[in-house]
Amino acid sequence: MTFIRAKEIPPGSGNWYDYEVKCVWENGKPRQKVLRYIGKSSRTFAPRVGRGGVVAKSVPSAGIATMKTETPKPETIHKMKTPAKQIASAMGMYYGGMSLDAIQQQFKQDHDLDMSESNYWNWVTRFTKEAIKKTKDFKPEVGDTWVADETYMKLKKRNVYFWDIIDPKTNYILATHVSFNRGAGDARILMRLARIRAGKYPKEVITDKLQSYISGIGDEYGGRTKHVQGGPFKTVSSGESTAEIERFHRTLEQRAEVFQKYKDIASIRLLTDGWLVNYNFFKQNEGCGNIPPAQAASKVVPCKDWNDIVIPEGAPDNDYQVKLSRRKTVKKGSPVMDATLTPIVGDSRAEV
Repeated sequence: MTFIRAKEIPPGSGNWYDYEVKCVWENGKPRQKVLRYIGKSSRTFAPRVGRGGVVAKSVPSAGIATMKTETPKPETIHKMKTPAKQIASAMGMYYGGMSLDAIQQQFKQDHDLDMSESNYWNWVTRFTKEAIKKTKDFKPEVGDTWVADETYMKLKKRNVYFWDIIDPKTNYILATHVSFNRGAGDARILMRLARIRAGKYPKEVITDKLQSYISGIGDEYGGRTKHVQGGPFKTVSSGESTAEIERFHRTLEQRAEVFQKYKDIASIRLLTDGWLVNYNFFKQNEGCGNIPPAQAASKVVPCKDWNDIVIPEGAPDNDYQVKLSRRKTVKKGSPVMDATLTPIVGDSRAEV
């Protein structure tokens, strides 16, 4: 007697194929002998969670789905997979001004999720990079007058300078630059980044009286751009002032205490770029009519909140989890994590 059996090839891939098999006896033991290959199976076999949270796969035989348990992979850090919506919420909390330990306590209270701060930091670094990648090609429609300013914080015994340039028409921060110096070279880098982002040269750039701007703007923009120097909060010839960017820096300075815990310039640059994305694309701005500056600068934006970064494009809301798995260890006690998105269907789990 023959029957149809589906096999998953390779195991765990989700690709099932139908074969015609029959049961034969060899050396007093039964085995299934494949008679012919039929084709890709049209049947659907959804995995589900068995007892103890063990993933169980459906293995069809004779048209009936039986269950085979699979031992959890050792690289899985947490048995609990965090819903992507919660990851997005944590990202918003962090760039909204909450420290990692405050987020940790909030998640323990709201979601009964007890994880170390390092896991929340892994979320921040991974999805900050994703946000930067997703927004890097965005071209805002900005005005012809830009305002630049700089501020600083202490990193150990050194000053770290934050350079920013804003379009006061839309309140969009065109560029940010982090350095240990306040020289003309750093001012020029800021101007170049702003020009590349806007896709044009400004007619006028307003700055404070820092001398570095004179050479930086002249070297990068040449005679195309007029440089106007004024004092903080003072209206200059164009009718604009540095007030908006200084409000941005006051917002940035609220994060200085959190930034202080990171002792390397690479982390601070990453967080600053993440702040830039959050400020431009996600944070409502009163000067823009309570919409983010990116929406004031363009009718089409690549993302509108952290859900658009964490949850895959086209995926239904609330249907994804994020599982962190160990990838490698760079030093003792400092695991580097990968985040895997997993769709949720009822009580079933299937990695994608």
